[in-house]
Amino acid sequence: MNRCDRTDNATCFTVSARKTGRRAALLQLLAGASALALPLAAHAGLRVFPMGTKFGAIDFASPPQVALNGQPARLGPGTRIHDAKNRLIFASKLRGQGFACGYLRDGSSAIREIWLLTPEEIQRHLPAGAQFELKLQTENGTRIQLK
Repeated sequence: MNRCDRTDNATCFTVSARKTGRRAALLQLLAGASALALPLAAHAGLRVFPMGTKFGAIDFASPPQVALNGQPARLGPGTRIHDAKNRLIFASKLRGQGFACGYLRDGSSAIREIWLLTPEEIQRHLPAGAQFELKLQTENGTRIQLK
């Protein structure tokens, strides 16, 4: 569908280029603003957990078999484990260690994603009277016992 007069193609081209240029400038402005917002949250040391994330204690006794809040649980295939700096790590590296964590389960109740918590996140997300029998270890080696 051609809305321009065939005798005036030069004018038609400049009008459509002007409209496209404005749209592109607006999209660049929006992309730049959103790109600035994400690093600000990261610099503040805040991690945003997905809706439905539960918090507790996990013990990597012999992955994929783990103890979650003292109950046996299983890691699902392809489980993503984020350390306190949000890097992905392998479950085999954590064998025999316990951590405070946030976690999500999949449809078969296997654990599909784990976030190892920092001491600040432990205070923010775990209840004050939480009872756990595990001695938890944070990323920097500090041992925490939740009682």
